[in-house]
Amino acid sequence: KDIEQRRLRVFFMLFTSSPEEKVFFKNLENEQNAFEKLIRHKQRMPPPLNCLDISTQEVQEAISSGGRSSHHGTYANGMLPLSVDTRTGRGKQTTKNTIRRDIAVDVREFRSALPSILHQGGMRLAPVTLIVGDFVLSPVHCVERKSISDLFGSFASGRLYTQAEAMTKYYKCPCLLIDFDPSKSFCLQNSNELGGEIRVDSVCSKMAILTMHFPKLRILWSRGPHQTLAIFKTLKMKHEEVNIEKSISVGNNESLDGLMETSDVVGGGSTVNSGVENNTNSNKDEENEINEAARDMLLRLPGINVNNARKLMAVCDSIAELTELPRDDLKKLLGPVTGQKLFTFLNQKLAAS
Repeated sequence: KDIEQRRLRVFFMLFTSSPEEKVFFKNLENEQNAFEKLIRHKQRMPPPLNCLDISTQEVQEAISSGGRSSHHGTYANGMLPLSVDTRTGRGKQTTKNTIRRDIAVDVREFRSALPSILHQGGMRLAPVTLIVGDFVLSPVHCVERKSISDLFGSFASGRLYTQAEAMTKYYKCPCLLIDFDPSKSFCLQNSNELGGEIRVDSVCSKMAILTMHFPKLRILWSRGPHQTLAIFKTLKMKHEEVNIEKSISVGNNESLDGLMETSDVVGGGSTVNSGVENNTNSNKDEENEINEAARDMLLRLPGINVNNARKLMAVCDSIAELTELPRDDLKKLLGPVTGQKLFTFLNQKLAAS
């Protein structure tokens, strides 16, 4: 009884629903995940050589060479060599030179720790001044990185909408990277504050509205810079290397070449043929560009959403063609209710006669 009374007891007290409690449980979760990862890794580990059947020719030759030669080390009283190469394929040797490593990085991103982690992970960084995006991984991938505080500020100022619009215009796969702090919880908003309705003060509601406006935008969730490195390597795996000069010129509409071409067209050029060719090329570029203002106007028409807007864009090339569609065609494309609503909106008089 005296021994039990003298036994040391440790009491750990925390306030409920406090930051200290969340940090404590987060550390416990990380420790548990580390042990589970270690257990899974040990289950998949190959068994030691002394636990295998050493009857194959390769292992027997390695054992014999290791026993006679002093160049190779041995263990188990000289019975087994320290290193045995039993690979028959040389797949790794053929894929070493095909790893894609080049990344165009905006110089303002070097204030964070991510470029240093990318460099340590084997990436070749090109520090440049980018007009569109923060990282350009390939000709199709452009990444805009946002920390949690920067994400809230960009939503408040409307800067994120402009950045997403520019990335969607120039790249096939625009990406928004949300970079979390590893020491904090991996969530944007408390689960108790989530609701089924769109609210102005909810960051999750703003994220939903952003993805509705830009369906091509991909959201990348990263717990830290090391996970971001793994994400970038995965995205670059099956794509070509980034063109650094092209990524710099993206979004720079007032380049010197463009101004020279415009002046040649206005001034008539040196010959008639050159003026006609420049005019034709400029018209083709204008036709190929997406009319962002018209697309936004289409999405704001009554009854129009992202899904049925694609149907209208496949039939009509402009807003002018949309206004000339008859009532029956609109009902076939959008349904009877939505088609009638849009037809009434487009053809109703502005003021009573």
